[in-house]
Amino acid sequence: MVWGLSDLFVGEVIAFYGSREQAERALRAVLRDEPDWKGMIEIVTVPERRRCPPMCRTSRRRRRHAV
Repeated sequence: MVWGLSDLFVGEVIAFYGSREQAERALRAVLRDEPDWKGMIEIVTVPERRRCPPMCRTSRRRRRHAV
């Protein structure tokens, strides 16, 4: 699972982290620099996408050789 900081104002995840602890540290750092952003940014879970595009997940058919 990947964690992210979501900007509620724009409705997008603006940064991704490998653990919740990393995301929490990043959020604290952002709010330390921009205290007015409290309530505008939150930590969310982000489902990992497969790195394989849909085409590579299909099974390949065996080629028949012409005789």
